[in-house]
Amino acid sequence: MKTGSRFPKHIRRRLEYLAYLVFTPFVRSLSHQSIIRLGRLIGTVGNVVARKRKQIARVNLDVAFGSKKTPRQKELIIKNSFIQLATSAMQCWWLGRDPENRIRQVIDGEPEGLDELQRCLDRKKGVFFLTAHYGNWEAMGVNHGYLKTQPLYSIARKLDNPYLEKVALKFRTLSGSGILYKDQSPIKMLRALKKNYCVAVMMDQNMAVGGVFVDFFGRRAATARSIAVLSYSTGAPIMALFSYPTGKGTYRIKYGPELKLERTGNKEEDVKNWTQACEHYLQGAIEEYPEPWMWGHRRWKTRPDDEKNLDLYRPARRRGQ
Repeated sequence: MKTGSRFPKHIRRRLEYLAYLVFTPFVRSLSHQSIIRLGRLIGTVGNVVARKRKQIARVNLDVAFGSKKTPRQKELIIKNSFIQLATSAMQCWWLGRDPENRIRQVIDGEPEGLDELQRCLDRKKGVFFLTAHYGNWEAMGVNHGYLKTQPLYSIARKLDNPYLEKVALKFRTLSGSGILYKDQSPIKMLRALKKNYCVAVMMDQNMAVGGVFVDFFGRRAATARSIAVLSYSTGAPIMALFSYPTGKGTYRIKYGPELKLERTGNKEEDVKNWTQACEHYLQGAIEEYPEPWMWGHRRWKTRPDDEKNLDLYRPARRRGQ
């Protein structure tokens, strides 16, 4: 049991799963507009009570924008980020019933860039999707499964709660998409590419082990290099994939553009440069419209050797948050 925890971990996980079972019929009986309103309410409350995540978000916004945005603007971004995260979670919960029809209420119209996706698939090398925890990325993956194109496999981390992990896996695969876990062998990813499938990789989170440091908002960030390594070795193109909130509780999906990456013959340098290009694209998307990003993650937690004593997030822990 963790210090200060009321219940042992195994009991707490069962209680979380029980709460999910109890509230699922209610959540799935609501209209989509009610789900949006409920998500906004939960996100607004979360912005008040989730002090630890809010402090992390403040640090991240200071790193990303410095004095380019006022404290008031940063507070508004944090609040809207909480609301976006809560709304996305409620929508995914709601999509568990009649998903093929309900997804049309969540996704606004036909995705943009399907022609460019098909041109990439015509090369028969598979496609890497460069994406992030932005908008409703889970609903975006479900929607892809209903398109008349190649299957999608997303790289994911298992949830800490094994009961809820089973729920999440069922949701993520209900439209025919698949999941590859981060701790699995990259051979499975290679097999998916060999079948000309699509593989989605989120490159916006801290990579504690095995990453490479590249610039992200002007500060070095530990970043996964797998998409660059495998694209380099297989020839699989890398193209962006994002779900952009419309402001109405729905999302506009955009496939592309394909990142045009050059080879110099120096694989190690090319992999780092390609990883940097991916992060630069993510940064541009977040800079243009920051609210939909998940700001409460310790993106700059892992530091390079010359900054190993620097802890950007120490104030949050000092306050016991």
